[in-house]
Amino acid sequence: MIREPCVSGIFYPSKKSILKENIEKTLNNINTEDPITGQITAGVAPHAGYVYSGKTACYTYNQIRKNRIPETFIIIGPNHTGYGNSSIALTTASKWNTPLGDITVDTELNNELQQRNPNIKYDDRAHLKEHGTEVELPFIQYITGQEDKNAMIVPIVISNQTLELSQQLARTIYESTEKLGRDIIIIASTDLTHYENSENARTKDEKVMKSIENMDEQELYNNVTNYQITMCGYGPTITAITYSKLANAKNARILDYSNSGDAFGDYDSVVGYTSAIITK
Repeated sequence: MIREPCVSGIFYPSKKSILKENIEKTLNNINTEDPITGQITAGVAPHAGYVYSGKTACYTYNQIRKNRIPETFIIIGPNHTGYGNSSIALTTASKWNTPLGDITVDTELNNELQQRNPNIKYDDRAHLKEHGTEVELPFIQYITGQEDKNAMIVPIVISNQTLELSQQLARTIYESTEKLGRDIIIIASTDLTHYENSENARTKDEKVMKSIENMDEQELYNNVTNYQITMCGYGPTITAITYSKLANAKNARILDYSNSGDAFGDYDSVVGYTSAIITK
């Protein structure tokens, strides 16, 4: 089965040539820092429409393409739709499609994850209309194509973003990839504060970004809870941090921060975005 795109033409261009040109121009025009030293274990990237968050997302993918292309990208996002009955949902599809073509699902790793953790289930309804994982795919397809690589994906949707379940997912990923000898990078797909003015959003989002830099998943969870930060993918981010620490990662860097107001100049009600990389 092939999972067809649900937000092509809405969140990103539906025409292959335009989508490819969009990503290429953005990657080439961002202010790049020195390449990340050490091996990348995880990245954080936003998942809004490309006109809003595409530039910030490109900072993460630019560093990955400079660092290494793994065998498999594990893309973890929140459940925006409410569809599905699973705390943590895998896809049964063998391929996912975007205007850039098909990308293969790592079914062997999928099966290993599902067998090791009773909270992880195959649940295609959770993926049916979910944009959070899908919008990351064209970036992955573009950078892997540029490096002439054929990376696989494992899309995961988290509906129950508790600290415990997110950490448990990280341990399951670590144990499964160690058993299979699989080289992976986790992509935590998340936006930050939703629908507050730019100043308030940045104040809250700086707490999130500091927790990522500190690689402190407990601090991140506490900040989201105590300050009522409407970060939609804190569970995926906790998983990325926890997995990275299990994989002996020591450093995290925030690469960029922006908000939706930067696109059209309305800063009264914005959504915040960040890009980050974790390395060992």
